[in-house]
Amino acid sequence: MRVGTASLYAGIQQRLQRLTADLSSLNEKIATAKKLNRPSDDPIAMVEAMQIKTATRQTDQYARNLKTADAWFNASESALSQTMDLVGRAREIAVLMNSDSQNAETRDAAAVEVGHLLDQAISLGNTQLTGRYVFSGFETATAPFTKITVGGVETAQYNGDTNDFQVQIGKDENLTAGRNGQTVLMDSGLFSTLGGLKKALEDNDWGGIDTQLGNLTSVEDYLNNQIADVGARQNRAQVKENILAQFQLQLQDQLSQAQDTDIAEVMIQLSAKQLTYQAALAAAARVNEMSLLNYMK
Repeated sequence: MRVGTASLYAGIQQRLQRLTADLSSLNEKIATAKKLNRPSDDPIAMVEAMQIKTATRQTDQYARNLKTADAWFNASESALSQTMDLVGRAREIAVLMNSDSQNAETRDAAAVEVGHLLDQAISLGNTQLTGRYVFSGFETATAPFTKITVGGVETAQYNGDTNDFQVQIGKDENLTAGRNGQTVLMDSGLFSTLGGLKKALEDNDWGGIDTQLGNLTSVEDYLNNQIADVGARQNRAQVKENILAQFQLQLQDQLSQAQDTDIAEVMIQLSAKQLTYQAALAAAARVNEMSLLNYMK
């Protein structure tokens, strides 16, 4: 059966158009180093790449949350360590003043220093990190501690809430970045002990000084446990950071396999496609020459 010239031209034109599109696609893959430049390139692979990118964004957010938690741990540990130092100073004062070599005048002077220690303890309780209060629970915009006087004894009241400040570090996994001030400081008896010691010194009360000396031991033990708790949570965070770092590398590798171009392979495909295109052009030229000869005959 004889094939008409118009049909031959149409077939050749379609073939050249497909080859041109293939060449354009291969050149784009080389230029972008990506084999997925639009959904039509490979719909299934595109969906897989999008899922990997979503997982990557989530993992990156968890990593950022862990950095926030680490800063929170450092701020908490620093504040508690400094608080332990001032409790140690209060103990030194109590031991020194709990002696018959002291008198009302020296104890009254010591009471002034203990009052300063109480103020400093409240200030440490109001430690801030990037404008947020570390020991306020969820109420991070509220200063957690204010100085008050109860029954003639100076102390502090807690203004935050009893929730712990948490960050998300995985799917359905949260980490306590900061304990609330009620748990960390108020329950230690820190403020009431310092206020009680100040009052006992002002009253020249040997028995009261001795009582607060014992209370200071309990405060130190409590605060030591709180510092240890911060360290334990920080260790957990570091383990999680390492896990996330490994997972991020795996996701990067998976994404690269899903969307990145194998340049060497694509160059081979491009070379082969160019030869095919040139052959198609040559065939088209021969068909054109044949039709002219037939016309001349």
